[in-house]
Amino acid sequence: MTTTELKERYEHLYRKMNEKGGEYARQQLTAMTRWAFARMAEVSPATAQQWLDKMEAVCWYNYLSDVEAKEICAQLVNQDGSVGGKWSKDSFLQAVEKIGGQTSKEPYYNDNALWAVANMIYSDHAKSIAEDMGVGNPMSVSADKMILSCYRKAVEKLCDRDREHFVRGYFAGDLE
Repeated sequence: MTTTELKERYEHLYRKMNEKGGEYARQQLTAMTRWAFARMAEVSPATAQQWLDKMEAVCWYNYLSDVEAKEICAQLVNQDGSVGGKWSKDSFLQAVEKIGGQTSKEPYYNDNALWAVANMIYSDHAKSIAEDMGVGNPMSVSADKMILSCYRKAVEKLCDRDREHFVRGYFAGDLE
């Protein structure tokens, strides 16, 4: 069978298992998934890691893998025309810890989601943040104050009960 035919057959059988339902179908699906993951981990650890990252997202309201967050931040276009995140992940997380912030908060967000959303906020709102602080230029705001402001806004977005699964929907195009 071709790759396309294999995928089509899989979809057909998967739908059939879901339609039949019942304990036997669930047991078969669970056994099949464990078998497939074990083989994948042996053949392609990188693909297995991607699978786990997708599975991990179920445990959080807002979860991004390290790869996803880096891809998102690399594509940000800032108000000054520069491209990419304002802060590296390590420098941002260290600054958050320095100000007493939480780099992850179960079940609301993991550190990658926090970092990507804080960079997005800087990208989209740096000028208005600077103006709110009484200066006209984001470069006139101290790094600590800018990080604190973007951190607080990111946490508010990521913990917003109206949009519990905000991050994946917002960055959907960047995650494909």
